[in-house]
Amino acid sequence: MKAPRKSRTAQQNVPRPSDRLTLRDLPFAQLVRSHPGLVAARRHYADKSPAERRAAAEWEYDGAAAAELFSEALARAGHSDAAERRLEAGVSALAIDPRFAPALLTVGSIEYQLGRVDAAMELFLGLAALPADEPDLVEVIDQAGDFLLDRNDFDNALKLYETTVGHHADTASFWSGVGYCLGRLGRKAEAVAAARRALALEPSSAVRLNDLGWALLEAQSYTEARSVLEQAVALAPADYELPRANLRQLEERSEQKNEPRKRQT
Repeated sequence: MKAPRKSRTAQQNVPRPSDRLTLRDLPFAQLVRSHPGLVAARRHYADKSPAERRAAAEWEYDGAAAAELFSEALARAGHSDAAERRLEAGVSALAIDPRFAPALLTVGSIEYQLGRVDAAMELFLGLAALPADEPDLVEVIDQAGDFLLDRNDFDNALKLYETTVGHHADTASFWSGVGYCLGRLGRKAEAVAAARRALALEPSSAVRLNDLGWALLEAQSYTEARSVLEQAVALAPADYELPRANLRQLEERSEQKNEPRKRQT
């Protein structure tokens, strides 16, 4: 359960960043040691309880996101004051609470888009080491994985998921992420093995069955793929069409494979 957020009045004494440095100038690891406001914020909350740090980080994160949206709206309207340099969303929150998952994701994504891939991965891998009871951890790590996959960075996405299963080996979604990345890298047999690990954790899941079926299809293990995908179809809710689509693709590939044999006879 999240700690209750403090009132706006209580937050007025929190040290506020005043320098003009941002992530565009320095990577977060340096910025948090150089920006006077971030240094003060980290020092201020270092001795606070985890609940107090988290409440302050959530407050700062939500406020920075709202301020960024407002600034963008002003810029689109042509107001010059919108050009004022301010810290990016998530930066102050991460300075306050270095274990705040949404801030790790946000700042890591910005670092990556600024071309600092190593700095981004350091933050993303920090997500993997968070405890299992961290709110929305699975969703946040999957968002980081999707961010990398959308950029065709399959090696780093695999690194993220493999690091994560090292900490959370009992979470099926993370094994599915490993399997998907391995498949995209052409490592078909390993992708099947990872998909089996995911299914072993959620044996009645249509999603995990579909993932294994697809991995088997890609590995050209058509007989087992058909059996697994048929199970996925049987268990899938009406709005989950992927197993049916994959089963149709399996049939098409099987027909293509058999076509040369027909011609030879």
